Amino acid sequence: MKLTKQIIDRQQAGPSDIFLWDGSPKGFGVRVRPGGTKSFIYSYRAGGGRSAPKRRYTIGQYGSLTLEQARKEAQRLAGRVAGGCDPATERTAQRLEFEREKNTVAIVADEFIDRYAKLKLRSWQEYQRILDRNIKPRLGRRPVHEVTRREITSLLDDVADTSGAPMADHVLAILRKLLNWHTTRDDGFQSPIVIGMARTSPRELARDRVLNDEEIRRIWAVLERHPYPFGALVKLLFLTAQRRQEVAEMRWDEIQDDTWTIPAKRYKTKIAMAVPLVPQAMQIVRTLPNCGQFLFTTTGTTPFSGFSKAKAHLDGASGVSDWVLHDIRRTCRTLMVRADIRPDIAERVLGHAIPGVAGTYDRHDYLNEKRDALEALAGRLRSIVGRSSDVVRLDSERRATGKPERRGLP
Repeated sequence: MKLTKQIIDRQQAGPSDIFLWDGSPKGFGVRVRPGGTKSFIYSYRAGGGRSAPKRRYTIGQYGSLTLEQARKEAQRLAGRVAGGCDPATERTAQRLEFEREKNTVAIVADEFIDRYAKLKLRSWQEYQRILDRNIKPRLGRRPVHEVTRREITSLLDDVADTSGAPMADHVLAILRKLLNWHTTRDDGFQSPIVIGMARTSPRELARDRVLNDEEIRRIWAVLERHPYPFGALVKLLFLTAQRRQEVAEMRWDEIQDDTWTIPAKRYKTKIAMAVPLVPQAMQIVRTLPNCGQFLFTTTGTTPFSGFSKAKAHLDGASGVSDWVLHDIRRTCRTLMVRADIRPDIAERVLGHAIPGVAGTYDRHDYLNEKRDALEALAGRLRSIVGRSSDVVRLDSERRATGKPERRGLP
């Protein structure tokens, strides 16, 4: 039978697929679906001979293509089959290649940041930085389905050689989270990361570094002359005992009088945290330029994030090395112990969860107690760094106002 437009138009749909075959070329025809959709197809045996596997190639939908256009395409396909090609298999391979190109590591990483990290991770900017600096340059163009364990190991080796094993583990943790997230969205993907790829053990990663008095003195002396925003930011780390990212993302509208309230959505415990700003901290805050919503910013629209370069300068200028900014919290905790602050109050200053019945049923805000503890901490800092820094300005304020010292200050 030679197909015509009238034959195709007259054919009604049935309970199953109906095929109308044309003899020119052999294997060319129309398939009518039960829903009424009509498509041009080309059926052939790949490789020739009756034992060769059957293939069915969809040329296009009737209406989008005319009968003559579809016939011409079928004749082209017949010529390719005669030449030993397999059009259906080639199309499948092209489709898979297209899907791989759509799912490169770089594209998946961008989706991960937009759809997951920005919505659920307070430290999403750190994830973005590691992805852009360490992962995308090496793996960004690779289809995510084709990334091998060997490639990841090679990447981690290079990071460990240049930045140390802890940094390699940091990169691994972010890459693992990215690939695990993609696993939940793709039936055919399985992360190549396995147990044992870390370069350090949790025991080795646990830090007990506490800055001694001489190191604090040297660091503070450099902070006194370090330009905005890093110098003032690190001073507030000492005077509030809060985490680096929480201080870096401080917003002007979070400060009411002399209390800074960190909203639950960006605090680690997911509970809003009230942090008293003692006079020394408020003195620093008052000197900051108002360049937008953030206290610490270089762009006016995003919080400060250039920690690596600024910290390297601080280490070189102070001569204090082998420490990280998070060690300041441990140092503050130690200084509060030296100031005879109750351990449970010191823990509340740091925002740690209080275990047991006290943590479950005690709903007192402890704001005054935390203020006393932070003023005691400021007093210890004052005695360590000397009168050349901001932490001693409280003395002159007291003399001017006649206010007595609060209990717990040296």
